[in-house]
Amino acid sequence: ELQHNLGMTWQVSDQLQQFVQKFKQGYQQQLPTPQGFQGELRPYQQQGLGWLQFLRETQHGGILADDMGLGKTAQTLAHLLMEKQAGYLQDSPALIVAPTSLMHNWFKEAEKFTPELKVLLLQGPDRHQNFEQIPHYDIVLTTYPLLARDEEQLKQYEYHQLILDEAQNIKNPRAKMPGTKMVFVGLQNETEIDNLVAYLKQFDKDGKKK
Repeated sequence: ELQHNLGMTWQVSDQLQQFVQKFKQGYQQQLPTPQGFQGELRPYQQQGLGWLQFLRETQHGGILADDMGLGKTAQTLAHLLMEKQAGYLQDSPALIVAPTSLMHNWFKEAEKFTPELKVLLLQGPDRHQNFEQIPHYDIVLTTYPLLARDEEQLKQYEYHQLILDEAQNIKNPRAKMPGTKMVFVGLQNETEIDNLVAYLKQFDKDGKKK
C-alpha cells in the first residue's frame, strides 16, 4: 500500500516484519497464570503478561504503563517465572532497577508470588562480595544510585532483560541505561503521552535500545 501511494519501494527488516505479523495476530492475548505462581492473575494482568511475553518473542523493548496499584510487579514476576521455565534465565538473569525504597518490596513480592525464582539483592556496603554470584540467580535487584556506582562490575555479566521500575528516573537523555529491554511505569501522571514519548526516546538513544 505504501509503495502504491508513494511510488517507492518500502523496505523493512525481517525483525520488523515479524513484529508486525505478531502484532496483527493479536498481542492482546490473555495468558493463564503460570504454573508455580502463588496467586491468581486478574484478566487485565493476564493481558499484561501476554504483552510482556509478546515483547520478548519479538525482541522489542516496551512499556507496561498501568496506573499505580494495578499489580505490575506481580505481572512482571509471572513473566519472569515463565522465562525461567522456558530456560531463558539460565546464566543470564533479569536485572531489575528500582528506587531504593522499593528494593525490599520487590524481594518480598518475589518470595510471595514466585518462590521458584532465585533473587539476589545487591544493596549495602557488602554487596560487592556478591557480584560473582550474579549468573547463579534468576533476578538481580539494584537501585538507580547503585547502578551508576556499580556500572563496571555489572557490565561484566549478561542479562536476559533489564526492567526499570519507576522509570521516570531515566527521562534525562544523559542517563546511562545499558541494554534496556523493558520499562515499567507506575505513577498516573507518568503515563501521559509526553512522558511516554520521553521513555521511547530513551529506548532509541545511540541505536542500542529498542
